[in-house]
Formats: sequence, C-alpha cells, structure tokens
Amino acid sequence: MALKKTRPSVTAKDKTPTEKKATDMYANSGQMLSITRQDRQHMIAEAAYYIAAQRDFNGGDPLRDWIEAERQINRVLPLPKQQKEELAAYEKFRADLSTLLAGLRGSVDAGHIQHAFDTALEKIHTAGLYAADTISKVAGTTQKDMADLISHMGPGWEGYSAKTADLFAAWRNRGSSYITSAATAVGEWLRQAGADAENQVYHSGEVTYSGMLECGACKKRITMETAAHVPLCPECRNTEFHRIRSME
Repeated sequence: MALKKTRPSVTAKDKTPTEKKATDMYANSGQMLSITRQDRQHMIAEAAYYIAAQRDFNGGDPLRDWIEAERQINRVLPLPKQQKEELAAYEKFRADLSTLLAGLRGSVDAGHIQHAFDTALEKIHTAGLYAADTISKVAGTTQKDMADLISHMGPGWEGYSAKTADLFAAWRNRGSSYITSAATAVGEWLRQAGADAENQVYHSGEVTYSGMLECGACKKRITMETAAHVPLCPECRNTEFHRIRSME
C-alpha cells in the first residue's frame, strides 16, 4: 500500500455509461449519490496522497495515511449503514430541538437558545443510539441550518412565514414583538457560536433538510425532496454547495 508521488485522479470521463447515467439521475432523485468501490478507492488514494504531501513525503506511515484517508472519505461519502444512522440522528435531533424551542416562553435571549440546543444534545447522547461522531456531525449541520434560515428571513425576520419557519414554526402565532425578540436572540446565539449566517457552505456527506442546493464551482443545482445527505456534485464532483431559496 506504498504511496506513489504521482497524484491519482478520477474525472467524469473515467465513468462507465452506467455510472454516468446514475450520476445524471441524481439531480431528480434527492438521494445520496452512490459510487462504485473503485471510485471510492481512487478518492481514498488521493486523500492519502495529500496527507503525505503535507509532510513533503518525508517519514510517516503509509498505512496510517491510508486509514486517515478512509476516515476522511467516509465522512464525505458515508457508507449506507452510516448514512442511515446519520439521517435518523439528524431527524431526531431536529425534532427534539424544535420541541424545546417551541417550549420557550416570555423573554427569549441567546442563553435560552443555547440551553435548548444543549438539552437536545444531551437527550440524543443519553438515548445511546448514535455514535458521538454522528451526533457531533448532525448538531453542526443543524446549527448551519439555523444560520441559513435566519439569513434568508432577514435581520428582523421580515421573511418569516409558514414556508420559511422550519425549526421556528411554533413561534408563528406569538405576535410581532415576540418574533423580533426571538430573531435577535437567535442572531446573537449564532454570533456567540461564531456562525456566519450570510455564508453557509454545505459539504458533501452532511445531512440537511429538503430544498435546492447550488454547487459552489459549476453552479449545478440539485433538489433534495426530503432530508438527505449532500452528494458530490453530479456535474463536476465538487463537494461544496450553497442553499438556494425559491424566491432567489
């Protein structure tokens, strides 16, 4: 398993007609793009190459490089069993968080939002059904979802509606003063957490809710009909996406 200094690569032209058809079908399926074992091995080899390159190919252990590369690729392109666990954890965490946010009454500040988030994390940890890495991953993506939601609703949540509310749906009937206070609280919570609401990037392998995503490289748009893992771009294999709202 020794590493060569020639960078391995995989491009769209390497795909068989069957693989290309499967890739093209993704745009309308909303499902995680599956890849062949050979494709995955190429990606692991490339990741291992970069790990070795960071130390100028001096010293190190090729086997350790390969294991670390497998870990990186499995995070970006989780295997089916891992996908199932992460999707279940994501939906569970969001449901618990939504319930806790709905339970907030009276004056709301960043501390209340943080407490709800921490309590949802504690609940999913205590359930003992999911690996710690899985919980950390879905919590991070949910925070990203929240930042993205408020960026599209505006500083005073002018765009807050049944269609855009999502995790904050339970607050819809509490009056404009409550919504304004809640908007300030969520914004301050995100600021304290270091989340940039204006520039959320979703990466391949992360789970997020339904909607339209746009590739950051080729601008290819994909539609996810339900919560699912973000795939590789079916057009250029890029791994970074921005969410596109129907109003855009």
